[in-house]
Amino acid sequence: MEVQVRRRKRLKKEDILKGKERREVLYVEDYDAEVEIRPLTDGELTEIFSLIGSVQLREDGTPDVSNMDVNKNFQALRQAASLGLVDPTLTIEEVAQMKFGVPELIGTKVLEISGVTSSEEAKKKG
Repeated sequence: MEVQVRRRKRLKKEDILKGKERREVLYVEDYDAEVEIRPLTDGELTEIFSLIGSVQLREDGTPDVSNMDVNKNFQALRQAASLGLVDPTLTIEEVAQMKFGVPELIGTKVLEISGVTSSEEAKKKG
């Protein structure tokens, strides 16, 4: 009997750190303009989820954001938008001054590309 040992790629520091370097362009209809966003790091996501408090997990291990407190949800999405915006960069206070619904749109997309929500789930909320 022949045993094959499969050699796997070893994870390097550069591989870990380049995840947040990914960029996506998001069209914001309310402003008829585009913004550039990036995924959040694990530390940034932890910061956002600490704002929300305890969150139920789905069977697949992802957070179930459907039962969150609305006020905490808005606050978390503003934070996600502020952290994930690359161009323009905006503080949480500046994000809060955007047209109604825009911070939530940007924040949801940032969470989606960070692996927290799926595009199907985002479409159900939209």
